[in-house]
Amino acid sequence: MKKIELLLPAGNQENLTAAVENGADAVYLGIDKFNARRRADNFKLENIKEVIDYCHQNGVRCYCTLNILIKNEEIEEFFETVKKLYLAGMDAVIIQHISFLPIIKKNFPGLEVHLSTQTTITNTYFYDLIKEADKVVLPREASKDEIKNFIKKIKLPTEIFVQGALCFSYSGKCLFSSFLGGRSGNRGLCAQPCRKKYNGKYLLSMKDLSLVKELPNLIEMGIASLKIEGRLRSAKYVAASTKLYRDAIDSYYAKKFKVDKDLFKEMKLAFNREFTWGYYANLKDVVSPEKPMGRGLYLGEIDQQKLIKLEEEVSLGDGLGIWLPNKVDGAVLRKMELVDSKTGEKKKVNFAKKGDLVKLDIFAKPGTKIYKTSSVEEAKEIEFVKNKPIVVKGRKVKDIVLPDVKEIKGLSTKEELLIKVYNVKDGKEALRYTDKVFYDIFAEDFSNKFSAYVPRILNDQDVEEAVKLIEQDKVKNVLVGDLGVYAKLKGKKGLNIYLDYSNNIFNDLDLEFFNGCTPIISPELSSEELKEFSTKGFAAFVHGRVVMMNTKYSLLPSKLKDEKKYSFPVRKEHDYYQILNSKELGLFELVNDLRKIGIKKFFLDLDDDVDYMAKFYSSLLKGKVLPINIRGYTKGHFDKGVE
Repeated sequence: MKKIELLLPAGNQENLTAAVENGADAVYLGIDKFNARRRADNFKLENIKEVIDYCHQNGVRCYCTLNILIKNEEIEEFFETVKKLYLAGMDAVIIQHISFLPIIKKNFPGLEVHLSTQTTITNTYFYDLIKEADKVVLPREASKDEIKNFIKKIKLPTEIFVQGALCFSYSGKCLFSSFLGGRSGNRGLCAQPCRKKYNGKYLLSMKDLSLVKELPNLIEMGIASLKIEGRLRSAKYVAASTKLYRDAIDSYYAKKFKVDKDLFKEMKLAFNREFTWGYYANLKDVVSPEKPMGRGLYLGEIDQQKLIKLEEEVSLGDGLGIWLPNKVDGAVLRKMELVDSKTGEKKKVNFAKKGDLVKLDIFAKPGTKIYKTSSVEEAKEIEFVKNKPIVVKGRKVKDIVLPDVKEIKGLSTKEELLIKVYNVKDGKEALRYTDKVFYDIFAEDFSNKFSAYVPRILNDQDVEEAVKLIEQDKVKNVLVGDLGVYAKLKGKKGLNIYLDYSNNIFNDLDLEFFNGCTPIISPELSSEELKEFSTKGFAAFVHGRVVMMNTKYSLLPSKLKDEKKYSFPVRKEHDYYQILNSKELGLFELVNDLRKIGIKKFFLDLDDDVDYMAKFYSSLLKGKVLPINIRGYTKGHFDKGVE
């Protein structure tokens, strides 16, 4: 059995050193551009060979994250960047675009390509699209049984997250930051709107994942790599998490598995938002609505006598987090008294252990929670055997060959109005204006009067059922939210495939890769960016509520209201939930501008006022303008796009 890989984040040089010196098998890092943590310090491309050489000398593999959505104007620079990384000796690149996979494998022999969790590979039917990959990073939403299924059915090494922050939304299918603040999480600039208050609480703030106690099962399942999240966290956190997992992994292979309590506390002290096994164990208790920040070690709660019975040991000089109602204060413990629970006698002490009753020299009212956020004690050291140095030889690159995208065949130039609806009544109304009316294939009242819509998040059984229903009902047009279904249906005669905008079609190379179907282009692109496409045979999303998040979390209210009083509707789609934008997209005045640049297909997502909106856009395409009140709608990113 090949030993499982321990993969650590390196957001800067200090973190890199912490990972390497404490037992990482591999590290993943970003450079100035093209990575999903652009707010991290990251590394300079011109210095990357020194970084790689340092890793290789210590027997540590080095992976570069290039896992953001790439615009047409960035394609040339992207592949030149891959070339420089390749020649510098990089072991692997981590990408989001499936369309880039065959290009990198063809041009850079020996360079591994890992598919990021941003790719949202939710079922094994993706395999036909990704079989050239060297590794697949599974979604953090995958359960234990789903992971087992992946390993059993696909012939690719798998990587899972075992420690660190969880996203509320499925990775790669979140537009919340983009539409709320103009900073795209899919472009590496997430503003973390899930850490803000909704309905007066932090309803979307996830606990941290921690699967260290599950290591024996993870190893025996056949997982290739264990990934720790944290390129924005401290070197202290990287060191602590590396030691914890290194020690646990080595103890397993020595046939005496243990999770060192002191190392676990050290890691917990470095940063945590409370821990959960999350979706891996199908838990619902994954959100921490009280506060979104790190906690440290919980010491206890101040009682009515302003005393605290300790849950952990504490010493003078330790850092404290004082959880007040509306904020968290920090303090250094300068004075502490041990209190006799029977006599009330007090004695000054420098140290107190778990179970002791103490009075801390801090200002805090009864009911205040106290956490230890740093320790004066030295961090625990571990012993481990370093891997052998890594040697990379013989890398040469000629001119990079990219697919010819000047004329992509198979994309229809026919003008079309595409309408998605949510019930049969609305569907019948929409059919008065177009024959492309998409309705959920899983709905009990679906009929072949409609075109089919296939939801975005499907497991293997769902994919099989969806394909069966499409064939059974002799569907002619299908809007595909899940690429596993696309992989099963592509090339099927007599079937027109449309790709939902959740599939993040972002550039010409994506269009060329998915040639033969009609994508709804990403709503994160501006009109100027749409002009740059070599062909305009895609559809533009012109009306409806944009789906901000797709989440497995089921304990949501019907609406989320933020502190600015914006209200975000919540609806269920198949076996997951969606959070919608507070405003509907409405490009009433801009459809003709889109037609001028060559776009002839327009997508409407209608769950309200279906008859009039379908009639309005149908008339608009025929050159007639009906009266409409455009107040209360948004133009999305049509004017400015996103960073």
